[in-house]
Amino acid sequence: MSEQDSNSAGNRPDYIAYSVRDTRDGKGDWNKVGAAWEHHDGQGIDLQLDATPVDGRVTLRELREERMNSYEGERQDENTERSSERKEGRGRAR
Repeated sequence: MSEQDSNSAGNRPDYIAYSVRDTRDGKGDWNKVGAAWEHHDGQGIDLQLDATPVDGRVTLRELREERMNSYEGERQDENTERSSERKEGRGRAR
């Protein structure tokens, strides 16, 4: 069994592959066309396409859940920082 076969058999992909077509409103139309897995040695990526974009352009993005978890972590850090700044401001002499 090849590394790609074992990756697609059960491991979550590291990236989702999208075909992105420009739209008139400038937002883009994103269509999932496959997935990608990083090699364990960090020296490459296996890309498995379920469809091939007509224009040949493929965009790889981290899984949405992971991007959202990262975003939520950043927001929590910002909120914690703001909260501690407010607490410090309360203790100052007026």
